[in-house]
Amino acid sequence: MRFKYLNYLIFFLILNSCQKKDAVVKRENEPDIHLLKNEDEEMNIAIENAQKSLHKFKEAITSENPNYYNFALKARFAVDDGGGEHIWISDVQYDDNKFYGVVDGKPISTHEVKFGDTIEVRYENITDWMYFDKNIVKGAFTTRVLRKRMSQEERNAMDTESGVKFENE
Repeated sequence: MRFKYLNYLIFFLILNSCQKKDAVVKRENEPDIHLLKNEDEEMNIAIENAQKSLHKFKEAITSENPNYYNFALKARFAVDDGGGEHIWISDVQYDDNKFYGVVDGKPISTHEVKFGDTIEVRYENITDWMYFDKNIVKGAFTTRVLRKRMSQEERNAMDTESGVKFENE
């Protein structure tokens, strides 16, 4: 439940107030969606870093450490124009060398999944990962890019509202 709250908060604060403006899709009774360009070099580096460090997520989810919780993956799903839509998958479980979880965002362009679907998350589609270690957010590489584009005041407000801190910030 805490992930869902943080997920909503991240989307609401980051996507509504990024200093670097991109297209924003407004949705009634849903957080806005921030559309980033495929050429967003900072975001592409974040995705690459998340993919390179996915072994850390796997180690954490299999560790059975009681301080680790709210495991989530972000996955890319195909859209009609050939691009991709990145959606967080919550309640992630790991079994038989595969990740499973629940689609935690309402898709706007992809027809591959729907909000609330339980899916297998394929390794090649993973674009980010995160989990909490007590109240410290681990991973969340793409979220960190968006946080960096916020003002310090906006980051402070988000941290106060969520009650969590991001590792190495």
